[in-house]
Amino acid sequence: MKKHTAPLRLGIIGTGGMANAHAENFLKIDGVVLASCLDVLPERAHAFATKHGIAHTTTELKKLLAEVDAVTIVTPDAYHAATSLAALKAGKHVLCEKPLTVTMAEAKKLAAASKRALKANGQITMVNFSYRRSAAMQQAMILAKSGALGDLRHVHAHYLQGWLTTLREPKDGIVPWRLQTKTGGGVLGDLGCHILDLTTSVTGPIKRVRCAYGNFPKISTSGKRFTAFNKQKLDANDTAIIELEFTAGGLGVIHTTRWATGRGNTIRVEAHGTGGAVMFDLDRSYEQLDSFDLAAGKWNTETLAPAPDIYQRFVTSIRDGKQDQPDFVRGAQIQALLDACAKSAKNGKWVAVPVIK
Repeated sequence: MKKHTAPLRLGIIGTGGMANAHAENFLKIDGVVLASCLDVLPERAHAFATKHGIAHTTTELKKLLAEVDAVTIVTPDAYHAATSLAALKAGKHVLCEKPLTVTMAEAKKLAAASKRALKANGQITMVNFSYRRSAAMQQAMILAKSGALGDLRHVHAHYLQGWLTTLREPKDGIVPWRLQTKTGGGVLGDLGCHILDLTTSVTGPIKRVRCAYGNFPKISTSGKRFTAFNKQKLDANDTAIIELEFTAGGLGVIHTTRWATGRGNTIRVEAHGTGGAVMFDLDRSYEQLDSFDLAAGKWNTETLAPAPDIYQRFVTSIRDGKQDQPDFVRGAQIQALLDACAKSAKNGKWVAVPVIK
């Protein structure tokens, strides 16, 4: 594939809170130039550009695409698909925030478009499953694929946050988009996509799922419960419990919530097999992996060198002309899992998970 040797002109689409992390991390990489940023609110785009030294701002996608070689999409979930498709059509490399889309139909369309763009023009696509920067997760994946765990038997994993216990009223009267189905997929889409990606990167694919989720009333400063704010329903799920049957055998459970009182951002994965086990806890460390040596009958802790983050790997992929993971096909596979979970939560039954290729 064609390598990119010139300075990489990057455009940032969406200039909300998470966009600052994208800008700061890309600015650390030699040869990357933040060439343009876009927001539907021009004043916010200008403030963002001033903060990060970006020369060009716009409210029009076509104008941003004319200024850049690659884009990073940091909009609410509902706008990922159309923006990514437009960028691919314009010949740009694309890093998209997770989850890739909010519907399975969109995910399949993006996966197909990304494969065409890669084959025709060497365009790189990646999804910001940011916790893959964990060296412990990367090593767990290698160990599992080597057969060191034997036959998979039991898996349990969680991604816990507790900010809804202290939310009270939305700040400045603005309803967080993560609490509404019209702009996001609730905790299942927002956090569930991460823990599903981390878990299945180690275990391999999931055959079927059964899921239950809940949406609980929020609590005002006076102690009153409320389910809408400024006449806007807060209807997105904020807790999800997922039972899993793995293609490789074995069963597991994943749970995620925004009601884990006292938890900030707690992520843990354990996989147990007939030959051994692995565990990583990102609250403890991104570099420490615990593995169980069955022959010795003891747990061992290994401290690894830090792994490159998604921003570095995206740029390296573009420069080398080699598609890294997680690409849009992987993003679509995670969307297939989220879609199966949503169907199961609605009908209460086990739902098969299709394989996306």
